[in-house]
Amino acid sequence: MLSSGDRIESVEQMEEVEVAEVVEEQKHVELPKEVKGIYWTASTAGNYRADELTAYMTKMGLNTAVIDLKTDAGSLAFEPEKESLKRYQQKRLLIKDLDSVLDKLYEKNIYRIARIPVMRDGVFATNHPDVAMKTEGGGFWRDNIGSVWVDPASEKVSDYAIELAREAYARGFDEVQFDYVRFASDGAVSQIRFPIYNGEESKVNVMQRFFKKVGTAMKESSIPSSFDLFGMTYFSHDDFNIGQRLVDVISYADFISPMVYPSHYQNGFRGFSNPAENPYQIVKISLDEGVKMMNGIYSGSEADLRSKSRPWIQDFDIGAVYTAPLIEAQIKASRDAGASGWILWNARNVYEPANYN
Repeated sequence: MLSSGDRIESVEQMEEVEVAEVVEEQKHVELPKEVKGIYWTASTAGNYRADELTAYMTKMGLNTAVIDLKTDAGSLAFEPEKESLKRYQQKRLLIKDLDSVLDKLYEKNIYRIARIPVMRDGVFATNHPDVAMKTEGGGFWRDNIGSVWVDPASEKVSDYAIELAREAYARGFDEVQFDYVRFASDGAVSQIRFPIYNGEESKVNVMQRFFKKVGTAMKESSIPSSFDLFGMTYFSHDDFNIGQRLVDVISYADFISPMVYPSHYQNGFRGFSNPAENPYQIVKISLDEGVKMMNGIYSGSEADLRSKSRPWIQDFDIGAVYTAPLIEAQIKASRDAGASGWILWNARNVYEPANYN
């Protein structure tokens, strides 16, 4: 808080002070010993289903909500307080009263994580076409589902991620989670024309800079942070042509959430004819392999290394019908692997009741 003798030299400093004072006034939920979380879309957070899911979480012993701050197209689903972010918000907000949503969760002692997709963002691309991935004809390049991406080498992209994360924490979120932190992979990637990335340096180097910059900014701002990674990053130091590697993230993140959905492993993986029918083994092997890869690289103890992981696990019917036993098997695998928690993914936010405790 400013004293009467303090001076402000610029508009930028004024904005930083305003954000800092908002952070100071907010109360944050303490990190649970074990995160037991579920995913919320922005739409869920902004309608009657928020109360339904809060009641469900309280009843079932769930303690963490991961909430989208952006729509799939990239527009902000809430009204930000920082003026420079308002250009990216929806005209008709999905979350009309973000503060009320966060307050209700706080009252139930539910840990609140803001999910921020970074490189898949059509709204940022439209506002900053100079950083958008393009085709040879000059139009926006789109992936297989029609999404527009921005260049991971752009400083504007990482600056925006940091700015939005600070806004989220200032508003009351307890942690910020960064998703789509990679180069595009699904679609005619050979047709991409990058505005900044020159193709001479490796994609790994580009993403190393991103993780270092964003992760360091979060630590300097005392904002807990996590990053979503593909499950296969726990098996190989190869970047799979997307620049994403576990080794490059682990030093800059408080937690890493690998997407170890059993259905997303190809049939025959590690001898399993249908990985989706073997959820315990797939999740446990994945987390164990990540530890093996980082042994000798990560400077902390093995227990600390294991607790860095907080996987996304499956609660949707692909590859198998995911009843309670299959969900519970993934939870047991996460615990047996020493993870610090787990988060259930269901795109519609309809969760199969299971024993989460």
